Amino acid sequence: MRIHRLEVQAFGPFAERVVVDVDDVSAGGLFLVHGPTGSGKTSLLDAVCFALYADVPGARRKQALRSDHAAPDAVPQVVLEATVGGRRLRITRSPEWFRPKKRGTGTTRVQPSVVLEELRDGAWDPVSTRHDEVADVVLDVLGMGLKQFASVVMLPQGDFAAFLRATPEDRREILERLFDIGVYADVEQWLADARRDGAAGLDAARAGLEADLVRLDDVLGAVAPAGDGGPAEESGPTLAETSLADLPARLAEVATSLAGRVTTSLATLDAAETAEGHATRALTEARALLERRRRGAEAQARLARLDAEAGEHGARVATLEAADRAAGVRGHLGALTRLRTEADALTRDGDRLHDVVAALGVDLDAAPVAELASRTAALDDVAAALHRDTATARDLAAGLERGEAQRAGLATRREEVAAELPGVRAALEAASRDVERLSAGGARADDLAAAVVEAEKRLAVLDALERDRTRLTVLDPEVLAARETLSARLADLIALQQRRLDEMAAELAGSLADGSPCPVCGSAEHPAPAVAVDPVTPQQLTHAEGVVALARTAVGAVEAEVAELTAAVRTREDLLGGSSRAEVETALAAARAAHREAREAGRALGEAAAGLRRAREAAERLGTEHETLGATLASLDERLAEVATEAETVATRLAADLAEHTGCPCGGGADPLRHTEVRDALARLAAARSTREAALERLAEATADLDAALAEAGFDTADEARAAVLPVPEADRLRDAVLGHERDRVAAAAALAEPEVVAALAAEPPALDALEEAFGRARRAVLAAGSEHDALGRASRTLERVRPALEEACAAVAERAHRHERVRELADTVGGTGADNTLRMRLSSFVLAARLEKVATLANERLAVMGGGRYLLEHTDDRAARNARSGLGLRVLDQWTGRARDTASLSGGESFMASLALALGLADAVREEAGGLDLGTLFIDEGFGSLDDDSLEQVLTVLDGLREGGRAVGVVSHVADLRARIPHQVVVTKGAAGSGVTVRTDTAVPAA
Repeated sequence: MRIHRLEVQAFGPFAERVVVDVDDVSAGGLFLVHGPTGSGKTSLLDAVCFALYADVPGARRKQALRSDHAAPDAVPQVVLEATVGGRRLRITRSPEWFRPKKRGTGTTRVQPSVVLEELRDGAWDPVSTRHDEVADVVLDVLGMGLKQFASVVMLPQGDFAAFLRATPEDRREILERLFDIGVYADVEQWLADARRDGAAGLDAARAGLEADLVRLDDVLGAVAPAGDGGPAEESGPTLAETSLADLPARLAEVATSLAGRVTTSLATLDAAETAEGHATRALTEARALLERRRRGAEAQARLARLDAEAGEHGARVATLEAADRAAGVRGHLGALTRLRTEADALTRDGDRLHDVVAALGVDLDAAPVAELASRTAALDDVAAALHRDTATARDLAAGLERGEAQRAGLATRREEVAAELPGVRAALEAASRDVERLSAGGARADDLAAAVVEAEKRLAVLDALERDRTRLTVLDPEVLAARETLSARLADLIALQQRRLDEMAAELAGSLADGSPCPVCGSAEHPAPAVAVDPVTPQQLTHAEGVVALARTAVGAVEAEVAELTAAVRTREDLLGGSSRAEVETALAAARAAHREAREAGRALGEAAAGLRRAREAAERLGTEHETLGATLASLDERLAEVATEAETVATRLAADLAEHTGCPCGGGADPLRHTEVRDALARLAAARSTREAALERLAEATADLDAALAEAGFDTADEARAAVLPVPEADRLRDAVLGHERDRVAAAAALAEPEVVAALAAEPPALDALEEAFGRARRAVLAAGSEHDALGRASRTLERVRPALEEACAAVAERAHRHERVRELADTVGGTGADNTLRMRLSSFVLAARLEKVATLANERLAVMGGGRYLLEHTDDRAARNARSGLGLRVLDQWTGRARDTASLSGGESFMASLALALGLADAVREEAGGLDLGTLFIDEGFGSLDDDSLEQVLTVLDGLREGGRAVGVVSHVADLRARIPHQVVVTKGAAGSGVTVRTDTAVPAA
């Protein structure tokens, strides 16, 4: 993989867009990434990982990748161009972020996005915008996940320094993230699962077999002979208590015993069933005889009752026969009644309509009703035209009247507007003059306000001048007093100093000792040393000097205040120019009065301007209204002339309509509603008379049909037939009664004629209670024998059914126990907990130990160059202390002493070189396992500060060797010497507005 270009925007500490052209900065193969702490060096490496895997290594959350320095609407984005597996790819990826809402306040969530492109024929072609598809492509071309990539390409030295000193168990966790040992871990897990499943299966098989045996014991216990609680006659343990080895023989013994008991119970059941058969037949025959006697008695009683009802039955038969004959003429009677009612109703309707037409004033004797209706309908169009013309003439007359009234009102208003116009125009001119006058006064308001402020300042200066003069008057005696106090304190200090000089001899004498030379005369004898009367101590002198200093400070402070006030008074007097208070206050009052007048003029100006606008609007409104009224009057005169002409035309047409409508049966008037009413009434009357005549014809036909039907049914009159008619429910009731009487007589006679009934009536009744008691005893004996036989049969069948399965279950449990023991031993050995695994190494740790040996071999190729070839890394599988897991140990072989020691004994620089060599070896090993992927770009993060000059030179020699084959190596470091040694640099800077990036490709690098 070769990285060509990295672009970062609003990501990590980078608020603005930064671009790192890796091809340019890595032209020399080795380049340096440096900058202050927290500037974002590692964030550039995180950006590479985020572009590839949508995530970053370490503890940083991918939800917090957006720069806090960026603008609220800046889009966080990373663009990475790289060549992987011969394909030139460009990945543009943005994390989830929250942008300000376009409407209102708050933020809205923006989904993460990705765009994958590939360079083909000089142009970028889109490949995918789906996260899962891009992840598949990256995994396919790189062959490693984020953790492997971060460990192989980024080489974080802190992590490998910890790896160097880690315990074997911690080192195993790190190696598992870098090497694919999934198949071996799966084997471990599979064996552990098989051990757990085998134990569970064995426990379940044992529990199942025991449950089956307990259930079988319950079944056998239910058929045990009286006085024995076991499953068979023989004493001994239950099946559930029997050992697996003895269980088959025990099952055979129980089966033989059950078979003998089943045979015995079957013979007992046969004898009981035979006795039950005899009792059943005797009881059945007795019950049949009693039933026949009961039927004979009921038939005799029923015949006697039917004979008593013979008269009533004959009356019902006669009534039913007459009703059947009357049913044939029922339809004719109904039709005649309905038609007579219809004819009467139509006659009443015709009379009512005749009265309605007569009330309308129509002469019904002048012609037949149908003819009058036809003549009236023929004049419908004329009546409609007469109605329309009458309404039009009425509307035109009303319109002319309204138009004349409107014209009079408009003419009056036009005269009023013409009279108002001169006054409004005069008011407009007066308002214009007031505005001009007030504008001139209001314009001076600002100048006069400045004059007021200036006058107020002069008055304030005068007030301050008077205050300063008063203060100077107060300070004059204070200055004199402070000076006198200072003179007194100086006198006291001089007196103390003089006393100390006067008593200096006594002070020297106090330090003399016999035999010691005098510091003045050198004599060793001191016959008359001076004696101090009132000695002055150094503390007294120091106190007096302090008091003098305080007095001198007080004098200086008062004199400084007097000088300051004097200068201020002189300055303020110059500003006032000798003006008195009365002059200053008079000038201020005049300025305020002038300013007040100007402000009043300004306030009045607003009102005057508003009045001017109102006057101008009134003048314009009246002028416009006067012109509009004139145009409206002219238009209205034209419309009135048109309406008058139209009214004359309608009057002529109305006269012609009236002449044509004369002679109509409605009276020939001009009322169209009367014409319509008369026309409809005549039409209804003609229709009613036609319908009545048809109904009378149908009534005559129905009367003739009824007479013929009565004769045929045997009735003399219609009333006789109506009396014979019965309602359908009543007829059905009589018919059911007649048929029921006849059926009961036939059934009773048939029952008394049966030979069995005749014989039963002649025989004696049987003793039924004794027979039922005998049957009960026989039945209970059968049930008891059958229950015992069924229970024994079920127990025998159950035993025969489950016996093979139980025997197989015994064998299966034994087989499971043997297999589980073998799997458990193998799983314990592979998992590192078996007794034979003295190093307590897991299978995956054993595989990782081989990888670690390869890593140590590859690391020693670089470590042999660094450190003068003194140290080599060795893999060790020595047993760890306190029974800890072993097999992934590392130690250092010191070739100068030939002794191997712990990696923790290395110094800081030695640890860095060892961890760097280990990181490079580990990267080579992971790269080989990933299919030999060529990593064209590597990054080495920090750790160079612990090296001395010679060691740093050796490390750089190794890094130079990494550049073979065109590989680019990026070193991330703070070390200042590296800036002078590596000319190609990516400089990361930080500031309050975010971090920035500068690329240097100069061959001459300034010293740090």
